[in-house]
Amino acid sequence: MVFLFSFCLIMPGGSSGADRREQVEAYLLRVARIDWRIRRAALKDCPVSAMRPGFVLDARSAYMAGKEARLSDLPWVIGFTDMAAADGALLPGDEIREIERVPVSQLMQGADGQILPEHILAHIDHMVPQASYRLEVQRAGHARSVDVPARALCPGLTIVKQGRRGDAFSDLHNVAITTGLLDKLGSDDAVAFIIGHELAHTIFADSRKGPLSRRDKESRADLYGAHIAACAGFDPGKAIEALAVVRSMNVGGLSLTHRPYKVRQQAIAQYLSVRPDCQAAFTWERGEK
Repeated sequence: MVFLFSFCLIMPGGSSGADRREQVEAYLLRVARIDWRIRRAALKDCPVSAMRPGFVLDARSAYMAGKEARLSDLPWVIGFTDMAAADGALLPGDEIREIERVPVSQLMQGADGQILPEHILAHIDHMVPQASYRLEVQRAGHARSVDVPARALCPGLTIVKQGRRGDAFSDLHNVAITTGLLDKLGSDDAVAFIIGHELAHTIFADSRKGPLSRRDKESRADLYGAHIAACAGFDPGKAIEALAVVRSMNVGGLSLTHRPYKVRQQAIAQYLSVRPDCQAAFTWERGEK
């Protein structure tokens, strides 16, 4: 999956521009690699799918030092989520100029009129699905064409937002998680559960009215988060620890929409007493699409 989130992260002052960029890129790569595995595993449950190349992008111009130096607005490769992409012709530091002959300046144009790297994702979703994508890149001042393999997965964006508050949320299409929550969660296994929980809300269209109550939707998302974390190769037992972290950062803040934390933890533990069937679709009454 292509990830481009730096514009959402404004790191506090007190460190050099290079240090801030390294901090941001560490968040981007960590979340991108976890999210890639979760969305690949969740493909069986998604009503639609997308073919995505497995590289992670950032934009130098998103940082103050980049703006002052008038660096290129082209998104550039900072890492990979897929070994096939990592072993290919694309290299870290390559600047992306075109994807399938479409300029990135056009791909970054959103329906809301804003020009942001994240809009590339939406445009790729509407391209004809392909086993690989032809990219025009700039490397060391020279233009070249490279083919990057793609993989099928659940579409959508996972956004990293800077903030001390421990929060994660979603809409019909995308997921967001704060740096504050990422820092407190610690393990990738716990992060995988949180992303899986929020992804459940997008898969089951929980923001729409349906036969389930808000608490039932949250309970289903808890079980799905643990389920898909296990199917993606993470330790689903860390879901219980993740809920403890969320509770410590949101004391009393979720009582109206979620069941008590102890009840949620017990439900997850009971669900995980039987190994999840990762070949079959997740079974739970779906909300109205």
